[in-house]
Amino acid sequence: MGKVDLKKMFALKQAQMESSFEANSVLQHSTDKGDATEEEWLCWFRNFGRKYKAEKATIIDCDGNTSEQIDIVLYDAYYSPLIFENNGKKFIPAESVFAVFEVKQILNDEHISYAQNKIESVRKLKRVSGDVYTLDGRCTAGKKPYEIIGGLLTYKSGWVDKNIIKNFEKSLQGTKELNKINFICCLKAGAFSFEYEIGHSKFSGKDIELLTNIIINGNNENGVLISAYFKLLRMLAKLGNCLAINYNAYGITD
Repeated sequence: MGKVDLKKMFALKQAQMESSFEANSVLQHSTDKGDATEEEWLCWFRNFGRKYKAEKATIIDCDGNTSEQIDIVLYDAYYSPLIFENNGKKFIPAESVFAVFEVKQILNDEHISYAQNKIESVRKLKRVSGDVYTLDGRCTAGKKPYEIIGGLLTYKSGWVDKNIIKNFEKSLQGTKELNKINFICCLKAGAFSFEYEIGHSKFSGKDIELLTNIIINGNNENGVLISAYFKLLRMLAKLGNCLAINYNAYGITD
């Protein structure tokens, strides 16, 4: 039987994406450039199997509140298939979402802050879990909402300082619970996952959040794209299934 070299396959895919991104960089119109880059990443997410579907979309909750438009929403299209469309724009229920990503050409402080704001607009939304019915007809209470993964996908680093970990630590000092970036992939610099320790205290009756530590995992020995792929798969596996839709909460009754 034949043998497949997975590292070579991912290396070829990365070379293909880098070539496309270089071509995108010469496009004159910023909208055209952004759309082409997003499409490259959307194609890459098709490698994640049938459980996960990726779309450019806005996220909506059962009260009608919406997030900002998100470049790539990774959501469940099987267990929780409800999706709304209006004038060609997609609205995905918050309960169906696993992860959200912003796409930029350059990794820098400005784009990290921009992605944080987009992620926060998603995590602010209300999620109401419905009952879960198993194959044998049993009904169990819905699961507790998990933290939606937030990420940033870029082509190359814009930092002059080549110590990317140092740059991350500086850029992420203002991180709060709702705007945490869990994952960053920069094709020219590496794939990184982030864990945060955030302290809470009260001051004048207000909850004060203080970032006390950031743990950054940036092992890219297998190549950037293969590292990104398996980092994300591990993160997604920890979430399990998405929340079951509570149709009554959305005003959909029998």
